[in-house]
Amino acid sequence: MRRLFGTFGIRRVANEVLTPEMATKLALSFGTFISGEQVVVGRDSRKHSEMLYYAVISGLLSTGCPVTELGVTTTPALQWACRQWNQWGAMITASHNPPQWNGIKFMEKTGKGLDREKDEEVEKIYFEEQFVRVPGMKIQSETKKRDIRWDYIEAIIQKVDAQAIRERRFRVALDCANGAPSLITPYLLSELGCQVVSLNAHPDGHFPGRNPEPVPENLSDLIALIKNSPFAVGFAQDGDGDRLIVIKENGEFVPGDLSVSLVARELAHRETPGPIATTVATTHILQEIARETNREVIITEVGDLVVAKALQEHGGIFGCEENGGMIFPDFVWGRDGAMAAAQILHLMAREDKPLSELLRELPPYYQVKTKLEIDPQKREKILQEVEKALAEEKNQKEVITIDGYKVIFEDGSWLLIRFSGTEPLVRVFAESKDRERAENLVKKYLDLIKGI
Repeated sequence: MRRLFGTFGIRRVANEVLTPEMATKLALSFGTFISGEQVVVGRDSRKHSEMLYYAVISGLLSTGCPVTELGVTTTPALQWACRQWNQWGAMITASHNPPQWNGIKFMEKTGKGLDREKDEEVEKIYFEEQFVRVPGMKIQSETKKRDIRWDYIEAIIQKVDAQAIRERRFRVALDCANGAPSLITPYLLSELGCQVVSLNAHPDGHFPGRNPEPVPENLSDLIALIKNSPFAVGFAQDGDGDRLIVIKENGEFVPGDLSVSLVARELAHRETPGPIATTVATTHILQEIARETNREVIITEVGDLVVAKALQEHGGIFGCEENGGMIFPDFVWGRDGAMAAAQILHLMAREDKPLSELLRELPPYYQVKTKLEIDPQKREKILQEVEKALAEEKNQKEVITIDGYKVIFEDGSWLLIRFSGTEPLVRVFAESKDRERAENLVKKYLDLIKGI
């Protein structure tokens, strides 16, 4: 069982828990695990990322690993570099977490994050302190420094119909959260011929514009901008650029379930064979798309690593999460917000339709999502009462216990109750073609949990 790593890497409060000493020790563990092979290292724009970046590089050099430095970059750009160069990876980032947090993500040579078994091996070395250090004279005297920004941007452009996008001259509002995407996404959109109006598009670890997580309450400036000026679409990213949130031309927030469904539908109608992979918490619009295109939907636990693993194992064409994360397995084995933006523009250009019209073409499903803070001591009692109540629900079609407790009903509605792995929270999601039914399902089980 993992003691340090979560679903992807480690995240802690910087310089309180995740100190330079801890970062060096983690890098020593990883460098020992990979037997001194080449590692590409990057960081996000957080104030303390540079400190941890050099601590990680020091640990890797001590184990004999040659290091390629990317400096400030996005997580998907680094994952792309790993895959291109066949190198292991280390990214200093806390993704969408608040500014005081930071983290370290280790990647395989494919660019995919380490799986659980490899995480556990690294942790074993960490706690036993069984580090392999090379003699001082064998340490690499210097690191290689590379700027992959334009190579990565050009690689994305090659994956879409750039000419069609350029002909449309889309006016795009973009919020980069003062994170690493500031150095990539505005330039990508400009190269695609878009008229880009940027917010928070300079790297600043204080995150003065907004918190890094692209949720509606943090995107008020972007939404106001779009409502008060003509734009074809709005995009918002998190601190390390692996997620993309989309805003309609009228300023309405697009739930991640809908944006991923748009892209899934586009890719599913192509000739490339293979399933779609997604988590247990994602919309069943994907199931309808799969039926239309004679494909399968692979259901996984929550987390982009398990989605990426499913894509690898089953030869999938596309992976996604309900938070707007999209995985393009022919490009990067992880979520890629810049590629997602390019694919949305590709779809709008090819179909020659506004975003709102494209969204209306999706099957009509309504989702209600909420979360509730709970007493951790009551977790087992809550689970027992929830399972008892769900067992009494009529017209059940299927029960899924991959990650939480999900009941699918005969009418296509579903309810998911899932405990957070990192916080004392329970999440209650419901989806139905009838909005009232989804709302009633959530209310019923929220009331039940509150009463325990």
